[in-house]
Amino acid sequence: MKQLLRRLCLAPLLSLTAVAAFAQDRTVRSVSILVGFGPAQGNDQPARPDAAAFASNRMSPDMSYDQTARFLARHLGRFLPGSPDVSARHIPGGAGLIAARRMSEAAPDGSTIALLSSNIIYATALQLPGAEASVARFVWLGAVAPDSWGCIQTRESAGREKIWAGSLGVGSRADIHARALRDFLGYPFQISSGYTSRFELVRALETGEIDAACGWPSSDIDRRRSQWFDTGKMDVVARVSRAIAGFTGPAPQPSADMAAALGVLSLEAELAWPLAAPPGMTPETANAFSNSLERIAYDRTAIEDAMRAGVALDPVSAETVRDHVAQLMTLPDGIRKKLANLYGAVGK
Repeated sequence: MKQLLRRLCLAPLLSLTAVAAFAQDRTVRSVSILVGFGPAQGNDQPARPDAAAFASNRMSPDMSYDQTARFLARHLGRFLPGSPDVSARHIPGGAGLIAARRMSEAAPDGSTIALLSSNIIYATALQLPGAEASVARFVWLGAVAPDSWGCIQTRESAGREKIWAGSLGVGSRADIHARALRDFLGYPFQISSGYTSRFELVRALETGEIDAACGWPSSDIDRRRSQWFDTGKMDVVARVSRAIAGFTGPAPQPSADMAAALGVLSLEAELAWPLAAPPGMTPETANAFSNSLERIAYDRTAIEDAMRAGVALDPVSAETVRDHVAQLMTLPDGIRKKLANLYGAVGK
């Protein structure tokens, strides 16, 4: 919210250059944004395609794919050459895998882009079962906003030899982050599976059924501060943004390879809401989309709409996203296998 307000103040002062033209052979009249999940799904979906069943009945998120895609559809065309009509098209299934496959078959002329999940990128990079190999060849246009998460724990469970952490299923962020803290940093988490939504985790935390929950959106942590944290009921024992930090107790020092794996895991913070285009899109067309996303972030109408819709709008540049994806696709084999195990798969 603060970032949006700051952009709103800057919007009238900016003199923005014209966006790059579409490929010279044509200007598209319409653009479809393929959305990898259904309207009620957030970005804590299983990264492992064969665990896609866990995606049903997930959290009702603060920021959903539906909200974000509809927001982009309302504003992206205003800054693209020719002002094409833009619409969102939901293609749920396979935890985003079906949309990724559809994207790999689309024409690279600017008529189709996709709002995907970071988990699709990690699934391909870690060579998980059923991953879509063509993701490595997608053209990345940037990301709508970075994201961050925390691991919360009841204060009364601090110091116990076993701390029960709730999980939304193999491949969910709640599961992956809890496993990372346990396996890489020695945190005494015991994973308690079977939960299907963040609402269930809230109830389990408040009744003492579990002691901790990870992968918790920072926006929700901030909203619950007076209810949980200021009253001493809960503590945030770790945060995941561009690095895992902020331990409330003595922080164990990971080995060099474990630290490297945690660093790779934290790249997800800037890959949380990525926009992709089909393989083969020209740099001119890709730049038109990337520049349009940047212009939206300084447009008063778009900023006010984002604030009403609850959409975080703080674009991550296409260059940053592409650099992160390139790093993930070329991981050393040892680090790849460590991370694959976190996602519930044995690396090849």
